[in-house]
Amino acid sequence: MHRTMRNTALLLALVVTGGTLILAGAPSPAGASMPVAIRPISDFVDAQGTTSTFFPPFPDQVGWIDNPNTIFMLADYSGKAGAWLVANGGPDLGTQTSGTVAERPLKGGRAMVNVVLHTTNAVTFAYSAPAFDFIFGNLIQDLAADPSLTPALSESHLDVVFQNTAPGAPLPDLVNWLFMGNGEPGQELNTLSFRSNGNGPIHAAYGVPEGTPGRLVVTQTGLFGTGFHGAVGDAFPAEAINLNPTGQ
Repeated sequence: MHRTMRNTALLLALVVTGGTLILAGAPSPAGASMPVAIRPISDFVDAQGTTSTFFPPFPDQVGWIDNPNTIFMLADYSGKAGAWLVANGGPDLGTQTSGTVAERPLKGGRAMVNVVLHTTNAVTFAYSAPAFDFIFGNLIQDLAADPSLTPALSESHLDVVFQNTAPGAPLPDLVNWLFMGNGEPGQELNTLSFRSNGNGPIHAAYGVPEGTPGRLVVTQTGLFGTGFHGAVGDAFPAEAINLNPTGQ
């Protein structure tokens, strides 16, 4: 996930379904007058983190890299890492999720879904890219082993719009769908945005004294119905990650 892409755009823009690469399309105007249903945010949150492939035992969640590829970060937007930490004897970080799932039927039987997820006290960590040196926060297994360690915690906002198989159908695990190619026929990604702001310890590999208090600010906006031209040629007109010692 972190070694082969200039940013997350390629893996997020291409959805593997039945061996076919599907580029996300725009919302269907034919469904514009159809009623919108509101589903609980738990329908989305509960579906996330079903695998743990990239940073085990951290439940898989979408990670982000900046342009020009200097920092890769992950934040526990689903709260699954925080729950794992408590279940394995670590401290309770107080991670909380809230938000809405708005769903509109589309002509043809599919549904347009807009998930807005707000998370507080999301455990966060970051590596340098491409060297992959650990530069910010602490991993959940280390926090479980040594509760005296200081976690990096962020407030995050995830906004994703996609076409699902049908109104009321199960919502996808984003990583299992977008990164591992296990989506259902008819699922298409339209937009994916993430913003977070967090504080925690910076590590010496970043060129500061070990444990320097720092702030990590992330802005990522992915648009997948633009034709991939000009400023949005890589689908991400905004892909910034800024890490600085507190006060700078």
